[in-house]
Amino acid sequence: MKTTIFKTLIFVLVIFTAFSGKSSSQMISPVISLTGSVYDAITKEPVTVMLVVSDETGKRLNAARSNATENGYYYLTSMKAGHKYTISISTPNYLKEKYNIFIQEATRYTELSKDFLVKPVLIGAMIPIKVPPFEVTKSKLRVGAEDFLEDIKGTLENNPNVKFEIDCFPDNNTDKKENKTLTEERAKSLMNYFTANGIDAGRITISGSATTDPKNPPPTKKAAKGKRYIGPSYIKIVEF
Repeated sequence: MKTTIFKTLIFVLVIFTAFSGKSSSQMISPVISLTGSVYDAITKEPVTVMLVVSDETGKRLNAARSNATENGYYYLTSMKAGHKYTISISTPNYLKEKYNIFIQEATRYTELSKDFLVKPVLIGAMIPIKVPPFEVTKSKLRVGAEDFLEDIKGTLENNPNVKFEIDCFPDNNTDKKENKTLTEERAKSLMNYFTANGIDAGRITISGSATTDPKNPPPTKKAAKGKRYIGPSYIKIVEF
């Protein structure tokens, strides 16, 4: 009888230990690191900046400096899986940036990769909108444009003292009068997007061009099938 009771206790202890160990391991969240490079949004050259990671409460967890001589490389660590963080970027001569990231669940140490583009704070600097927000010959924002305008909107929010001009260029040089009307309407569409999302209209001016962008003109060779030239749009800094 005593032997049976003893064996039962041992069995219960083993099961309890197994489950306790499993629970403890599940509670330990692995460390996540973020690596990548930082580039100038206009020149695409690597840049030295300070990056600071903060948790959801605003507590600073870690900081790192990107190395311009090593292709703008940076390394941030101390993050945990399943949490949200804010990456703040600052350096003289560049606009302040903040990026919110969510770290997906993980079961072991992981290094995630993310590159950043920083925008120079310089009068006359023309910051390109990376993806054309319009269809060919159209002035209404294309479906999904909000996704790639979010970055510019965030920059404007983080730098409230900056005044800027929206510059838009046409898709061809066929009719200057029509081009001027089209590009001004494009600039107004972008302005309406920014003001609808909290950017003060007093910070914004607009400009439409009658001719194509001399720095990024239409290709002289036939484009690949399904790919058409769309005049670029820029955010130009006019005051800070």
